[in-house]
Amino acid sequence: MITIIFNLFKKNYFFTILKKILKRFERKTFAEATKWAKSHVKYTTDEYLLSIDKNLFKETKLYMKELEKESLKKLSTLKFSLGGGGNYKLLYFFTRKLKPEIVIETGVAAGWTTLAILKAMKANNFGKLYSSDFPYFRIKNPEKYIGYLIDKKTYYSNWILDIRGDDIALNNFASIINDSSVKLFHYDSDKSYSGRTKAFKTIKNKLSNDAIIIFDDIQNNLHFRDLVRSLNVNFEIFEFKGKFVGVIGFQ
Repeated sequence: MITIIFNLFKKNYFFTILKKILKRFERKTFAEATKWAKSHVKYTTDEYLLSIDKNLFKETKLYMKELEKESLKKLSTLKFSLGGGGNYKLLYFFTRKLKPEIVIETGVAAGWTTLAILKAMKANNFGKLYSSDFPYFRIKNPEKYIGYLIDKKTYYSNWILDIRGDDIALNNFASIINDSSVKLFHYDSDKSYSGRTKAFKTIKNKLSNDAIIIFDDIQNNLHFRDLVRSLNVNFEIFEFKGKFVGVIGFQ
């Protein structure tokens, strides 16, 4: 509790944390969203990626096996959890497949998907990743654990990290990134309906017409269902470690 209070009042975190607390009072639709997500799962992640590119799928499996081994070993040295990662197979595969100049992601935490994207960019010898996050205010000195799995020196030239939260970070990214230039967007931060809606609205004009859009934890609420309906687009849903990931694009 002392750590939470300390983090609450330092470095202008107060209002961002307060917004997060207030969002917990939004209407709960977990059961309905989970049921909807389950009903739209057609393939496993492996089946889907294999159907797109067999050779790249083999590379993805090999690289992600190494990533898992290295990351679990590093995380085992900590006395607390930094949370689980998103569907890093999808992120590595699409970054290699699309060879995007710019990728935006929200939610870094330990850095599972961030590392997958950066590894793919190194393999491409091309690309820049813009990441938004906000420190875990339940642990001491939380800033130093954001992207814990990532060797900052190795990926310095490919990675821009803003830890002021989505509201500030995404607006900052939007001010410096050209319209229609983002080919891959991965959302895995604020789980609230309003948070997802605001984030997508902020970066929408930055997405290319053929961009891949990935939302994690779509079982939390009905945002993804409502989004695909409003956009009238095709989509895929995958179960990943007991949760659900929604993908728009690459049909």
